[in-house]
Amino acid sequence: MNIQTSLSVKSTIIKNFHINLSEKLLESSTAGYSFIEAMFVVLIVGILAAIAAPGWLGFINNQRLRTSNNKIYQVIFKARRKAMGDKTAWQASFQETTNVIGQPVIKWAIHKAAIAPNNIPASTWEYLEPGIEIDDKGKNDKGKYETTLRIVKPDTNTVTTDRTDPIYRALFNYKGCPVYFPTDQCTQTSLQAKGRIAIKPQNQDKPKRCVIISTLLGAIRTGEDHAKDDDGKYCY
Repeated sequence: MNIQTSLSVKSTIIKNFHINLSEKLLESSTAGYSFIEAMFVVLIVGILAAIAAPGWLGFINNQRLRTSNNKIYQVIFKARRKAMGDKTAWQASFQETTNVIGQPVIKWAIHKAAIAPNNIPASTWEYLEPGIEIDDKGKNDKGKYETTLRIVKPDTNTVTTDRTDPIYRALFNYKGCPVYFPTDQCTQTSLQAKGRIAIKPQNQDKPKRCVIISTLLGAIRTGEDHAKDDDGKYCY
């Protein structure tokens, strides 16, 4: 074998080696992840999700809480405006219920005070964000309820102390003053007629938001929870 033949054989061997190596690398690159590699990726994703989930849920709850509180403010404000516009007593009614998956949800309606909540058409009731409940399950450490709107009987719209599935109302007379009876004048109102409604995420004590009828003339404002109480309430 001469030198030229030897070089040709070596060249062929090297060429075939490169072809085989390229084919193996191509097969390796198209084979995908191994089972262990895939499980490792799933584990990492799970860890990251577990770290991020509480923060994300907290963000969602806060968004729902703010949205619901703003809506309650608008509902009570509209009831007062309707009373002044129609020159007759109107009210905003609120009741906690559950949706189809068992989450608490607050329903509301704006209606004339002469109509009892049970007589309101079902289509009149609307709903706030799911997972938000009225803060009325018990008294705080100062011995007071955060929600103090009047509770009424659903069939008569008269005030009651029965907290079994309560319906809360914010009632305004024709001048927009919060009152006990629909026919009361502004001079006949009392501090108890003002009231507030506090809400919070499901099964959590905080954060709280609230809407407060703050004056006997019917001024309305929103509030949030504080570390220190004000007159026995933490939402103000």
